[in-house]
Amino acid sequence: MSMTCAWRLLAVSLCCAMAVSAPALAGTQTREAAVADWNAEGRHAGLAAPDTQCQDFLQAMGRKPDTLEYLGCEQDDASYIKPMTARYRVRGASAAQVETYLHDTFGLPLLRYACCGWSSGAPYAWRAGVDSVRYEIGMGVESLHYPREEWARIPMFDVTVGVTRQSP
Repeated sequence: MSMTCAWRLLAVSLCCAMAVSAPALAGTQTREAAVADWNAEGRHAGLAAPDTQCQDFLQAMGRKPDTLEYLGCEQDDASYIKPMTARYRVRGASAAQVETYLHDTFGLPLLRYACCGWSSGAPYAWRAGVDSVRYEIGMGVESLHYPREEWARIPMFDVTVGVTRQSP
């Protein structure tokens, strides 16, 4: 193979590699640009800042009841909306107290029994103000139909608090 032919092949290979990688790179954004976009639109929409850490959101807000146990936080950066969900649990004996606290503090609907368990219903959204983060809060458990007075018979209730970092 002549040197001219080798250079042409190298040039064609580089052009192909750039054509394939350019669309992937076009979707990336610098941290500064992401924060600027969030300040321009995302903040008002209730999105969490792009550099928000997956964490105990109730503790970070200073609004976590002592009887609520933080289990961890999951984030899905592959999803378009980039959600993060903090998971908690509370013993059945303390569930009514936590339910009342979440209702009084965030307006979470009181739990209702339907079909197979207790639930606060459809995802409930709460914001502290117009330019604050929108939190989705939920509480529930799959169980037999024990009345509230007998929730101590239910081992644990689940509580979730989620945020999104990108608009759909």
